[in-house]
Amino acid sequence: MDIVRPRRAFTLIELLIVIAILALLIAILLPGIKGARIQAKRAACASNLHQIGVGFQEYLSNSNGVMPYASLMPSVGPAPLFNLDHPIYIADVLLDYSGGEPKVFKCPSDYEDSGRLAPNSGRSYFESEKSSYEYRTDRPGIGGRKLDELAQRMSQFTGRAISDNMIWVMRDYGDFHAATDKPDEQGKRRYLYIDGHVGDYEN
Repeated sequence: MDIVRPRRAFTLIELLIVIAILALLIAILLPGIKGARIQAKRAACASNLHQIGVGFQEYLSNSNGVMPYASLMPSVGPAPLFNLDHPIYIADVLLDYSGGEPKVFKCPSDYEDSGRLAPNSGRSYFESEKSSYEYRTDRPGIGGRKLDELAQRMSQFTGRAISDNMIWVMRDYGDFHAATDKPDEQGKRRYLYIDGHVGDYEN
């Protein structure tokens, strides 16, 4: 006759040890998962900017090398194109040259809760400007200029020699990208340079 032995249950201490081990594993893995997500978004943003860069080069080949005109913040007004009564969206200008997919202009880290002020509070840059990426309109602006003229003017403006791999044309509107090892610190912008490469810092 077989003897039925009662099953041994976990004691409270053993259960607490298992819970503590699981909590420790989660604490170890979570930063790595968060860092991987940040890195994936940075990579997606760089891919978008690279594709826009390809479109930008195609635009230049069709415009005899003349840079496009565009507004800095089209949702607010046409500035710095003060002679216009309507804004120009850089996404509209480059869309067909960049594959025709509007989402290429959306950074995955561009969120609606970015703390923007009216009239765009609660809206992402992509929603209000059709692009998460700001077109360069600072002094000297690049709209209507050719590369050699732009490099010369920027050299005069900065007092140092400027090459085309030092001239950025588009960047994130905000500091969207935190460092993977410091996800809680203020982020950085990604820059598209006129030679097509993407980097984190303005030269």
